[in-house]
Amino acid sequence: MIVTFDGSPVSVIRDTEISVDSPFKETTLLSGKTYIQASPEQKFARTFECYTEVFSEISTLLGKLGSSGTLVIDSDSYTSCYIVPPLKYKELIMGSGKYTYTISFVRHTA
Repeated sequence: MIVTFDGSPVSVIRDTEISVDSPFKETTLLSGKTYIQASPEQKFARTFECYTEVFSEISTLLGKLGSSGTLVIDSDSYTSCYIVPPLKYKELIMGSGKYTYTISFVRHTA
C-alpha cells in the first residue's frame, strides 16, 4: 500500500480496521418515544500504523497538523483531509533511529 499526505510519504505497515460513520443522534422523549436525527452523509476517516527509519518523515507530518491536504491511498485521492491530533510516535530502541507511529486522517466535507 502506497500512502502520501500532501505529497509527503506515510510509511504504512498496517491498515487498521475501516469504520464507516455518519451523523446519528438518538433521543428518548419524555413521552417515551424515540426521536432520531440522522444524515446519510458518511464520514471518511482512516488510521494507519507506520514504521520509518527517517525521523524527518514524522517531523514533516507533524508540521502538517492543522493544515488541509490531499490523502492518496494507492491510486485513490481524497482532498480536504486533515491529520487528527495527536500523531503518536516512539523510537523502538533508544538511539536506534527506528520509529513507529500511528496516524489518523479525517476528511472535511462541509
